[in-house]
Amino acid sequence: MITEFIGKFHPLLVHLPIGFFLLAFVLKVISFWKNKESIEAILPIMLILSFLASAFSSLTGFLLSQSGEYDIEMVDRHQWSGIVFTVLILAVYFFRNNAKLGLAAWIVSTLLLMFVGHLGGSLTHGEDFLSIQQKAEKAPITDIQNAKVYADLVQPILEEKCYGCHSSKKQKGNLRLDSPEYILAGGKEGKSVVPHNTQQSLISKRIFMPEGEEEHMPPKGKPQLTEAEVKVLDWWIKEGASFDKLVKNFNQTPEIKLALLTFQGSGNAAEVSTASNIPEKEVEKGSEESIALLKNGGILALPVATNSNYLLINLRGIEPSEKDLGALKALKKQIVWLNASKIKNADALATILQDLNEIRVLHLNKTNFSDNGMAALKNLEHLQMLNLANTNITEKGLENIKGLNELRKVYLYQSKVQFSRLKMTDFPKIKLDTGGYTVPTLVSDTSLVKPPM
Repeated sequence: MITEFIGKFHPLLVHLPIGFFLLAFVLKVISFWKNKESIEAILPIMLILSFLASAFSSLTGFLLSQSGEYDIEMVDRHQWSGIVFTVLILAVYFFRNNAKLGLAAWIVSTLLLMFVGHLGGSLTHGEDFLSIQQKAEKAPITDIQNAKVYADLVQPILEEKCYGCHSSKKQKGNLRLDSPEYILAGGKEGKSVVPHNTQQSLISKRIFMPEGEEEHMPPKGKPQLTEAEVKVLDWWIKEGASFDKLVKNFNQTPEIKLALLTFQGSGNAAEVSTASNIPEKEVEKGSEESIALLKNGGILALPVATNSNYLLINLRGIEPSEKDLGALKALKKQIVWLNASKIKNADALATILQDLNEIRVLHLNKTNFSDNGMAALKNLEHLQMLNLANTNITEKGLENIKGLNELRKVYLYQSKVQFSRLKMTDFPKIKLDTGGYTVPTLVSDTSLVKPPM
């Protein structure tokens, strides 16, 4: 509707009266010392511009509030304080030459402007956006398998990444995600969660959209979901979106078990009961100096299970230094899970990757990893999952992994692979996940068929 379209200009127009009025206020203060006559000649124009801008801002704000996406009580306070501020601008204008009334009008208007701005910021960013008090930290999850999926995993994700637009204070698209009832109710765009059906669930559809898409959640410029958070939300919906079950009561693939580990507090990691991801033969303890060096550089280094010396390493978005690379090489026998997504020079990891003989899971997505580095992977005989989405890998590079007998899944979404040139029979045991692409299937190809849920 035209009113909704006009209302969207409010965030732009709201800054104009603030700028005009504060500039006029500063000039008024300066006039007490110098250039009094010149400033007094300019002030009426500044105040008129401020009044007009405030009036238009109030109008667009009213139209925007009709969408019903904001907390009604806070909108009312913001709206009426904004209207009063607009009227006070006129008071400042008419009493500007009156020493006592003019000064009082200036002071009251300036204080009210700050209040109006604070309410506007609270509507946009949340009530605590200016709070210096730190939120109480939840106790770390020490046993992920006994954690509650919704209360301990899903709800904290939604609170951190989604409540800013979908809670009691703001309901973009008439959608709230701050309670099970509202989650199941959905919004004007559809059901946010349809148990066992990610295709019909708005959350799943939006979090998997490319970040550049307008409907991607969270919006561009907001803190994005981590890869593990995306997987856990999608997994929770696929498994029925229960609000009371424990993690151990859900079906878990090896990939999900590793994603769940990232939610577990360091120091007391619970054992993941899957021999396929943890070598049966124990290994000696890794260099404490190397582990400490990685942690000091902001790199996550955790044991994959209680009383295990095997390690989970998360480099995501952190460019490793030469010392970090040296530490990784020193821990080559212990590393079984490595996330190197979003690093700038992934090919530089090749000399390290070729020595990680025990690695089971490797994430290189959203990097510049290319065919030049793929040769480093051809001897990783225990590798089971490889993420090459959004990389420069081509079908030529995939030739290097044909002989990996334990490799079961490779993610290739938005890579440079041309599937029409790929001989699928060369990868009989590997499921090539192509995301938005369609992989041609030949009669001679080995297909993985799953029974319906």
